[in-house]
Amino acid sequence: MGHAVREVEILKEGDEEMAKRLSSLFMPEGRQVLSTDELKRKRECLRAWLEKNLIPVTEEGETLRVAGVLTVNPPYGSQDCCSSNEIILSRVQSLVESNPGPDENL
Repeated sequence: MGHAVREVEILKEGDEEMAKRLSSLFMPEGRQVLSTDELKRKRECLRAWLEKNLIPVTEEGETLRVAGVLTVNPPYGSQDCCSSNEIILSRVQSLVESNPGPDENL
């Protein structure tokens, strides 16, 4: 359907109130906003944990790519894993959930 769109016209820029309303719609309850440093620390921690478990991981910007078939996006929780292979998705999500944290796995 997107191929049929020829032009998009912005009628009004969003304000702070609209940003909050959209955030509440699309972000799960209790989801916290992390700083750039915190996200980097979580990414490095998760990468180290996966590598410790002999899972091949590469970084593509802020995204972790696991075995070339799964991605983990910020903030790097099990719900942030995405793959069309449900078996790999389930196993990596289990590993992400069992990640002991930065003090334990580095």
